[in-house]
Amino acid sequence: MTISSASFAQYVEERFGSDASLKIEFSDLDGRRMSLEEGDTLYKALGDDCPDLVSVFPDGLSATVCTNYAIHVFRALPDRVVIVGFANVDNPTSRAEREEFHPEGHDFAVVDDRFVVDPWVRLVAGVSQQICFDIHNERDAALVLDLYGPRACWKHLSEVMRCHLTPGVRHADPATSVPPGSTQSR
Repeated sequence: MTISSASFAQYVEERFGSDASLKIEFSDLDGRRMSLEEGDTLYKALGDDCPDLVSVFPDGLSATVCTNYAIHVFRALPDRVVIVGFANVDNPTSRAEREEFHPEGHDFAVVDDRFVVDPWVRLVAGVSQQICFDIHNERDAALVLDLYGPRACWKHLSEVMRCHLTPGVRHADPATSVPPGSTQSR
């Protein structure tokens, strides 16, 4: 099945392109949850006296860690995603290393061996507005090479994938979240 790059990019934007679509919220150190808006209001009211807040996904994983964004893409599309990553020291031409926007290394999702999906680069690092890159597209392939370095430097993180696709983990509901190119029906 041929997947339209534009339709898949639209799906990625809708499903992973914002804090709201990922249902990211704040948690205090006691585990109490609040919306991002409530956290901002609390900070504006209390300033430096505001309790420490961390941004988290609904499952409690940190919403500042690149690997956790890749995990959420993997959970939504488990049969189509490979989580990959690299250590900056092993990938000196990547923008992550050249500009030091991410210490030590970076992890992200590859869908159908064609699309690099990385919401972290926008939502956390702020280094790219684009979060879905079609490596079959010449322009996107050049962006991928710049941001992530050569594919030969990427390592398959199979252990991360194995640990996060276990019984009891809630995955995307196929009835409400069917991406383009999927063999599932609505």
